Amino acid sequence: MLSGLHHVGHVTTEYDRTIRFYRDALDGTVGETTTVGGAVNVAFVEWSSFRVEVVARDERGTYLDELLDELLDVSPYHLAVIVSDIEEAIASLANAGYPMFDDQPVEGLGPYVRAFVEPDSTPGLPIELVELAETDTP
Repeated sequence: MLSGLHHVGHVTTEYDRTIRFYRDALDGTVGETTTVGGAVNVAFVEWSSFRVEVVARDERGTYLDELLDELLDVSPYHLAVIVSDIEEAIASLANAGYPMFDDQPVEGLGPYVRAFVEPDSTPGLPIELVELAETDTP
C-alpha cells in the first residue's frame, strides 16, 4: 500500500523563523509556497531525498481550521506517505479500524490528492495519505 515518504509536515506559529532554520541552518531549498485563504502559509523545504512541509496559520477562517486543530491536539508534526491508490488505502485503513478525517480524497497543498487518518486514532504521529499527480516527485 505504501511506496514512500512524501514529506514530514511541521505546523508552526513561527513561519519565517522555521523557514530560515530549514533553509539557512540545514541547507534546504524552499520549493513550492502557497497561501490558503490569506490565512495559512505553506512552504515545502526540500533536500535531495526528502522535504518538510511548513504550515503556519496566521488567523482562523479557512477550511483547514478543523484539521489543523486536530493535528495540533496530537502533534505539530505529521508523516505524509505515498500510496498508489488513495481510495483503496482509505478503505483498507477504515476496515482495519482506523477512522479517516477525510472520507474522500481532497486536493492537497501541492500537486497531489490527500486524506488524513483521524489524527488521534493512530499511535505516534498523525498520518496523511498522498496520491501523487504525475508532475510531483517524492
